Amino acid sequence: MRRILKIAKAELFTLFYSPVAWLILVAFTVQVGLKFTGLMADFVYREDIGFGNGFLTANLLGGMFGMYNTVQQYLYLYMPLLTMGLMSREFSSGSIKLLYSSPVTSSQIIMGKFLAMMAYGLVLLGTLILYIGYAACVVDNFAFAEALSGLLGLYLLLCAFAAIGLFVSCLTSYQVVAAVATLGALAFLNYVGRMGQEVPFIRDITYWLSISGRSDELINGLISSEDVFYFLIVIGLFLTLSIM
Repeated sequence: MRRILKIAKAELFTLFYSPVAWLILVAFTVQVGLKFTGLMADFVYREDIGFGNGFLTANLLGGMFGMYNTVQQYLYLYMPLLTMGLMSREFSSGSIKLLYSSPVTSSQIIMGKFLAMMAYGLVLLGTLILYIGYAACVVDNFAFAEALSGLLGLYLLLCAFAAIGLFVSCLTSYQVVAAVATLGALAFLNYVGRMGQEVPFIRDITYWLSISGRSDELINGLISSEDVFYFLIVIGLFLTLSIM
C-alpha cells in the first residue's frame, strides 16, 4: 500500500506541474459557477413575478437542466485530457523501464495512477460543495441527502471515466491518440444503449453495456444498488485490463 501511495503522490505532482490540470480545474469551476448563478437568477425572477418556485433542490441540482447534469457533460469532455498521459507518458519518455526495474508490480503501478485520479476527482468535485453550501443557506428546507446522493453519482461516474481512460492510455505511447481514443470509447458506451432495441436479447446486452444515464437516479436522490454495482464492475474491469 505504501508503494501505491508513493506512485499516486508522484502522479499528482506531475499532474499539477502541468497546466492542463489547473486549466481544467479553473474552467470547470467557472463553467459550473455560471450555470449555478444562471439557475439562481431564474428562480429569483420567477419569485419576483409571482410565479413561485417548488422543489428548488431538485430543480437546481437534478433534472435535465440542473447543475449536476451539466457537470456530467463537462466530465465527459475533461476526463480524456486528464487521463491521456497516465501511462502513455511513461511509454513515450522511457520511464516505464525504470518502473519495471523497480520493486513494484504492474498492479501497484495501475492502482497508484488510478488513486491519483480519484484524489484529483475529489478536488474537482469539491468545488461543487461551495455552491451547495450557498444553496443550503438561501433555499428553505434544502435536501442535503439528495445533494450528497448526486455527488456520489458524479464521483462514481468520474472514477469510471478515469478507469476507462487509464486503460486506453496503456495501449499507446501517444497522448493525443490516447485522448481521442478515450473520447471515442466514452462516446461508444454512451451510444451503445440505442443499438439493437428491436431484439430483446441484444437490447438487454446493450442496456448493461451503456453508461448513459447510469448516474441519473443517483443525481435525482435515489441510490440504486444496480447503478452502484455497475460503476464498481466497470471500474474493476478496466483496471484489470490495464494491469493485464
